[in-house]
Amino acid sequence: MGGDHAPRETVRGALEAIAQDTDLAVVLVGQQDAIERELGGVHHERIEIVHAATVVAGGDAATDAVHKTDSSIYRAAQLVRSRACDGLVAAGNTGAAVAAATVVIKLIPGVRRPGIAVGLPSAHGHAVMCDAGANLHCKPIHLFHYGILAAEYSRRMFGVKSPRVGLMNIGSEEGKGTALLQETGALLAGVKHLNFIGNVEGNNIFNGSCDVVVCEGFVGNVILKASEGLNEMIFGRLSQLARDIFGSDAQAAEGIRRFHGALDYEEHGGAPLLGIDGLVLIAHGRSKARPIKNALLQATRLHRSGALAAMTADIAATQDGAHA
Repeated sequence: MGGDHAPRETVRGALEAIAQDTDLAVVLVGQQDAIERELGGVHHERIEIVHAATVVAGGDAATDAVHKTDSSIYRAAQLVRSRACDGLVAAGNTGAAVAAATVVIKLIPGVRRPGIAVGLPSAHGHAVMCDAGANLHCKPIHLFHYGILAAEYSRRMFGVKSPRVGLMNIGSEEGKGTALLQETGALLAGVKHLNFIGNVEGNNIFNGSCDVVVCEGFVGNVILKASEGLNEMIFGRLSQLARDIFGSDAQAAEGIRRFHGALDYEEHGGAPLLGIDGLVLIAHGRSKARPIKNALLQATRLHRSGALAAMTADIAATQDGAHA
């Protein structure tokens, strides 16, 4: 029920997802009458409806997700907590999704705060950045865990055997930055199996010199939104240039669309909330059917990869060496 175009586009996206993946089943959580209207009375064996009377809207406080126990986000989180469902895809109020996931599903043992991970395009594939906005008031232990979790996500989703983990800073030299960053760097450097390369700067996200970027949620969200805005501007200018030079040349237009897709939220669907003891993907509030479909398929791939069990084991293995 979350997002600007729910429940119509959510239902359409779910139907497209199960058509593409014949082993996927989707539980639609929300107001049953509204969902049934969008389904048009069609019954599908891999679509189930779980009724929830209320909705946490985009302008509501994040804490409403915890207090409104009859809301769609709360009920959906309960399904993941009970293992009735393997994962949760939510569009709309990001704060509400983070709150419900943290309080209802709960955190992986040892993790203090969850972080949103996004895959940004780089010269050699993708760089996973964590956190992109879930935690604005970080401690070293939070950033330390983001490095561990995001490295495993990079391995499982992008096939990077030994992800190079960098800590976002204002300079690459050792000793740069605040006490928070210096202490985080010491924690990350103390993990033998982690390929920590030290401090990185903003340009390192895109030039292929690192596979994972660790940062505070405030910093990560600014980087993400600035990158999306830059991508939109470049896409618009390239499209106009192609029209001026080639007219309606289809091949040029397709190449530009592929370039744009590297940072297009519709192509990737959702961003995983790492650190939760269950799979949670947060989709854009503007999501229509296509990004909802892609988010569901992404959640399915993440589940099949065994990422949650691997992340849980990684955090457990680092507990002896971690401190707040």
